[in-house]
Amino acid sequence: MIDAFTRSVARRRALLTSTTTTAYRLFDGAGDGIAGVYVDRYGPAAVLSVYDDAGWADARITDAAHTVLEVLGNAGVSAVYVKRFAKDRSRLGGRAPAESTSATPRAGSAVPETLTVEEHGVRYEVRMFDGFSTGLFLEHREHRHALAQRRATRALNLFAYTCGFSVPLAAAGVNVTNVDVSARYLGWGRRNHALNAIDPDRVRYSRMDAMTYLAYAARHAHERFDVIVLDPPTFGTGNSRRGIKPWKAVSDYPKLLKAATRVLTPKGTIFAATNSRELAAGSALRTLIEASVGPVRWQALPPWPADLRERGRVAAAMFTPR
Repeated sequence: MIDAFTRSVARRRALLTSTTTTAYRLFDGAGDGIAGVYVDRYGPAAVLSVYDDAGWADARITDAAHTVLEVLGNAGVSAVYVKRFAKDRSRLGGRAPAESTSATPRAGSAVPETLTVEEHGVRYEVRMFDGFSTGLFLEHREHRHALAQRRATRALNLFAYTCGFSVPLAAAGVNVTNVDVSARYLGWGRRNHALNAIDPDRVRYSRMDAMTYLAYAARHAHERFDVIVLDPPTFGTGNSRRGIKPWKAVSDYPKLLKAATRVLTPKGTIFAATNSRELAAGSALRTLIEASVGPVRWQALPPWPADLRERGRVAAAMFTPR
């Protein structure tokens, strides 16, 4: 591990010395030579994610965590947390492994429950031991930045999670509506906006199922948007009591796309992303978009970040319906 990790860090030297971006990937699975192993940096902490397909025993994971700390110690990293991912998470009963919620790192000294990191000068709250995720998906760093450079008045951020896409848009002066079924994550999103001193009158939060919100917006002419962000999960559990339907990207993405076009302004832009392996393979996402909404005008996306070297895990596209 140490040789492969040392080489991967050397490739990312520019990120290590950046003063405006402090969250990025330092080891990207097969793209850096070891499938199923990932290392992400969040300011003073690093997260070592290990998937079942790596075939690593626990002792090897511990050795790798200490290697990461050894290599990054001089760069200001003081803790390495481990997250283990099973191929079939359903067997966990919806609960993350105990280590994913423990403040004690596998290597180094514990960090505070919340940290603040930056992307292109935009600040985000992240949590190293909040479960499987940290509150910020690093794959979309350049996409978030690029969308904020577009001319827009109103944006809709569906499946908003902690409002990662919303913050740079709002910071650029765009009025943003964030939609998510989780009050907890929308609260996290509010804190992200507050970290950047964004006028709260510029941002709305709706605790609602995405499809339910789109149906509501289609009935109200004032609910139209110049930019719509679609970054749904691969799977989502339903809640009949709250009227939330189960979600599966492969089968449900087409109706999401169609519904989104109904609330898009003329010449508006839709950014669509997925981490579904089926839809991230090759041109599958673009094919799905054209099959769902008809002819589109594709728009250029920024190059994938240099720290993301593994292909086929995430796909994104940006388009305007013709």
